[in-house]
Amino acid sequence: MFTLIDYVGPWAESPDWNEEREDNANLLIAACTKLQALMESDGVHFPLHEHTGTGLHPRNRDSSISGETYGGFRPQDCPIGAPHSAHKEGLAVDRYDPGDLIDQFLLRRVDLLNQCGIYIEAPSTTPGWSHWTIRSPASGHVIFYP
Repeated sequence: MFTLIDYVGPWAESPDWNEEREDNANLLIAACTKLQALMESDGVHFPLHEHTGTGLHPRNRDSSISGETYGGFRPQDCPIGAPHSAHKEGLAVDRYDPGDLIDQFLLRRVDLLNQCGIYIEAPSTTPGWSHWTIRSPASGHVIFYP
């Protein structure tokens, strides 16, 4: 599981981290917590990253979160992602998945994604992490291509 503090990381004082995005993040965390609990009860292990101590995927040793310091919340001036992307609105997170076992499990258990209201990027586009969002992609597909 990860916390709001883990999710916002170094951006807690950013002017882009506002009440609406915090509310979004709390909804995201609740959905992720539910999905993770269901998966763990079915034997899935969520590894903790050695540098962050969380299950969030880092690409930068100094990050408390994934994606070159941008795997959780991303400020609007972040060079990764479009303006108002799901990460920039507090609606997406990248989970640490070094063996792609989380994604492999979710491909077999799409019913759990539906139950929790989570959409994931196609695993072929996320090697080493699993992208989870509560914002429906334009395609409407539970497993989508960015």
